[in-house]
Amino acid sequence: MTLTKLRNKTVTTDDDLGHNQRIGMPIEVFCLERKQTIAFGKIQSFTNGKVCINGNHYCRDQYVLFGFPAQ
Repeated sequence: MTLTKLRNKTVTTDDDLGHNQRIGMPIEVFCLERKQTIAFGKIQSFTNGKVCINGNHYCRDQYVLFGFPAQ
């Protein structure tokens, strides 16, 4: 994983997630432990603690989420 991706594509705030959900942009859920992508798809819903992609819920504090940050 490159530093550029971490800096420019990480979505962390509710605004970032809401932006990706509104425009229909898929996000990537990356596991740092396994060092691999575990999910990729459009956001179905999200809360303060979880994001739902393809019917599966992922804890926001356990995974790195990549997408298109709100500007």
